[in-house]
Amino acid sequence: MTLFADILSAVFERRTRRDASDDAEDGRPLEDMAVALVQATGETSGLVLAREILDRYELLDDEEKLTFFKYLAHSMNIDPEAVRTSLDAYEREANKASYRAFAAAAEPPRQELMRRLNMVPGATGTLVNMRADLLRLGRTDPALQALDLDFRHLFASWFNRGFLVLRPISWESPAHILEKIIAYEAVHAIESWDDLRRRLEPTDRRCFAFFHPALPNKPLVFVHVALLDRIPKSMSDLQQYASAESEQKASCAAFYSITNNEAGLVGVDLGNHLIKSVVQVLQDEF
Repeated sequence: MTLFADILSAVFERRTRRDASDDAEDGRPLEDMAVALVQATGETSGLVLAREILDRYELLDDEEKLTFFKYLAHSMNIDPEAVRTSLDAYEREANKASYRAFAAAAEPPRQELMRRLNMVPGATGTLVNMRADLLRLGRTDPALQALDLDFRHLFASWFNRGFLVLRPISWESPAHILEKIIAYEAVHAIESWDDLRRRLEPTDRRCFAFFHPALPNKPLVFVHVALLDRIPKSMSDLQQYASAESEQKASCAAFYSITNNEAGLVGVDLGNHLIKSVVQVLQDEF
């Protein structure tokens, strides 16, 4: 079933890319396309439009990206007057209709834009990169910081613990995963493949990572653990105390390095969930 789904996804993605290429001659600005996507009623036409928006976004330079973000921040924001009016109506009579009207007014159209963009196969990674661009370009702009709250709100749902997959990383893991562990390590740099092997191959060392179904080949956050017979006071102690023969004699687990690999997921609570999940795995094992 997974293979069949992958084949269908690949066929559909190629089709939407081709259709998007055919429709690209309309020459509409990216901002107009974003409005059209939010207003689209047809699923297939919406997916084609979403694919083209994502493809064109990736071709923008920083100045063009900043212009696009400012459009989302200002022109696809909430309407304060509509929020006030709908809230007044809800206060007068709290019912399903008045609550629905208030909820619709209180949610900016840009959130629906992000949801519709995310319906395209492979879009989640692009949206994570888009937020990384936003964080980089919008540090001093209050409106863009408010826009980032919409990204964080959606990512908190898309990357919640229920969707994350915990996997052990070992010396036997695929090379493309190990390469990412070397490249992303942010606490204690991995100097070489031999250095990585020393961290992964001994039976008293563990490494775990969270993966997401939309990004199956990219560890989002990973943690290194050493099983020891005493609590280390420093990294040198950790290296001295660790021994492949001491695995079954271990009395503590030292979490000595945790790395979030995606700048676009900063502020999304992945590390806390990872540590708690690994603690549970180690408690079950020992």
